[in-house]
Amino acid sequence: MKRPSFQFYPADWRNNAKLRRCSEAARGAWMDILCVLHDSDEYGVCRWPLADLARAAGVPMKLAKELAAKDVLKGADKNAAPYVYMPRHAGKNGDPVTLVNANDGPCWYCSRFVRDEWVRQRRGGSTQFAADNQPPKKEPKASPKGGIGERQGDGPTSTSSPTEKKTEPIGSGAEAPQLSPSDALWQIAVPWLVSRKVEDKTARSLLGSARKQLGDDGAWELASACISEAPLEPVPWLAAALNARIMKKPAARPGGMQSRSDANIQGFLDSFGGQDDPMVIDMEVVR
Repeated sequence: MKRPSFQFYPADWRNNAKLRRCSEAARGAWMDILCVLHDSDEYGVCRWPLADLARAAGVPMKLAKELAAKDVLKGADKNAAPYVYMPRHAGKNGDPVTLVNANDGPCWYCSRFVRDEWVRQRRGGSTQFAADNQPPKKEPKASPKGGIGERQGDGPTSTSSPTEKKTEPIGSGAEAPQLSPSDALWQIAVPWLVSRKVEDKTARSLLGSARKQLGDDGAWELASACISEAPLEPVPWLAAALNARIMKKPAARPGGMQSRSDANIQGFLDSFGGQDDPMVIDMEVVR
């Protein structure tokens, strides 16, 4: 069923930092693209090349590329990263869910449309209109006397029950498997960072350093917190958060000898540049 409208939140429109970086013309083009994504068979997702999407929306290709470069319009014409959503309830992160499988072909989507549609389907499963909550059907009253040619007595009866419908997230396919913290780092956190314009080598180096300092569980907790927060610059965010967690660890052994932990931190710092780099962790603070 086609939805006749979609919700518009003025506060979110004004406060979205990525959208504010775009020009006024690109922001107007974004509304036309949203209308095309709203009418798509896979809600919020369009599996066309960017040129076809821009043509269908009636916007210049230059503005569509600007929206994609500012990460407002998500996806790619080839090898787009999947969209992984981390549900959060009562202050706790749930199991990550893949809402959009990009595959190898072109895939462009609005993450807000996809996420809101998944939430609507989840909430709609427990409403009074769900199949499980329907009242039982009343059986017709039997006639005391049969008509001419009708069979007399009690005959076999058949009852029908409403068909149960199960909803799945758009583009999720099967239910997401349970992953160990180590596997989740490489299969979820790395693709997520790459989708945020972080180089694959940089993402793996950063998460590998987090594993050495915090272990698999601590590194995945750090990565999942970053995914949930969705900062504009994930690499400095992760570096600062890793620094804060390292400061909580026991101090280095006395005697002026550099511990193995400090050596690992120094190797991490060397991989990202010198002391002028904003991502550098203060070694004196760590000690």
